[in-house]
Amino acid sequence: MKKIIGLIALVGLLVAVWLGASFYSARTTANYISSLPELYKQNNYMHIKTVEHQQSAFSSVGKFEIRYPNLFPAADGVSGAIGLIIDYKINNLLLPSSAGRIEWKLTGDEAIDAELKKLMGQGAAVHGKGIIHYNGERQSSIELSELLFKDSTNSFQLTPLKGMATWDNQKLNLQLNADHLNIRADKHVTDWRGISIGVNLSDRIQGLGTYSFNISQGKSDISTFEDMKLKKTISLANDRFNIAIAQTIKAFVFEKIKLSDMSQEFVLRDLDKDSITALQTSLRDAKDVNQLTPVERSQIAKSLRGLLDKGFSVGFPSISAKLEDGTIQGNVNIEILKSEGSADAPFVSAQRLRALGELSVNGKAGLDDTQRSTALMLGLATATPEGLKASFEFAKGVLTVNGKSHQVNQYLGGADSMINSALNP
Repeated sequence: MKKIIGLIALVGLLVAVWLGASFYSARTTANYISSLPELYKQNNYMHIKTVEHQQSAFSSVGKFEIRYPNLFPAADGVSGAIGLIIDYKINNLLLPSSAGRIEWKLTGDEAIDAELKKLMGQGAAVHGKGIIHYNGERQSSIELSELLFKDSTNSFQLTPLKGMATWDNQKLNLQLNADHLNIRADKHVTDWRGISIGVNLSDRIQGLGTYSFNISQGKSDISTFEDMKLKKTISLANDRFNIAIAQTIKAFVFEKIKLSDMSQEFVLRDLDKDSITALQTSLRDAKDVNQLTPVERSQIAKSLRGLLDKGFSVGFPSISAKLEDGTIQGNVNIEILKSEGSADAPFVSAQRLRALGELSVNGKAGLDDTQRSTALMLGLATATPEGLKASFEFAKGVLTVNGKSHQVNQYLGGADSMINSALNP
């Protein structure tokens, strides 16, 4: 009997501990949600306000508003503010698989919902269900309801976007998929099939990581393509941002031109972090980007000068494609060299700009004999055993094209004047 009583007491103790821990988890969640407005009070990008939270022993319901005061620069009197409303239900009863379960729905504030209903005929809603792991990681399904609009001349249809998100205080992994996008406007048609969106961030506050956008098939009035993949990577090293955008297309047809295995990469390297951040802040907070105040122009100019003075590079490291009768390959790189002068020294292209690039055509690659002869005669390319090659290099005011050098200092004054006017408003 004593053993049975002891066992019952132990079970009762465990149940009490379990319920107590669940109650504590619920209270912790309530305190965290209630503190959100204060936590984001000093955040220039996002504010949280009007929290309505109703707490019971082990669950809660409520809603709050996420407001982006300057999501994009205001222009022509149109505000860049966006407001979103999140309604939620949370179950904090602890289970072996999770510390909590959540259901949520996201809609726009009154202004956005009115515009969506006007545009789409309904207020688009995003909703999902998820769990809270014991390590603090959150996971949730995501579904965006179908967007559908149609009148006598135009139509827009995006089938539901569905996927999953996993995140913590630093990382984010998001995957969304949609079957079909169809847009018809003024007799022009865009039709995409098999749409996939991916985000994998190591630092979601700074946006560091990869973003991907894939389409299985697409067509318009004049072109078709298969297996298009677009990937953007943002990284930070030694307080310099690096941005790379890579695109591949398995097959592309434009009128009578047929291309395959298309690949290109665009890069921005060594962008000064402080200058980029200051420039983004100035543009975001501007009252109207089309009518900047003297103070706003000065702030933007200061950021641009910092960006140019510390140097960076931009280019296409790789461009390639196959045609029915040949291939095309090329690359381009442009450098803005670090300033060696005073902080207010004028920008001089001949001293600060360096560039080089080349384009090779192997086989005919769509060029007939007349086009090939014309390119050679005009000096636009040189002959190679494989086909044609065009190259250029610019340094210290000298432009070299296909091995022939030209002094071009006299043509750079106009561009330099424009740049220095922007740096000294």
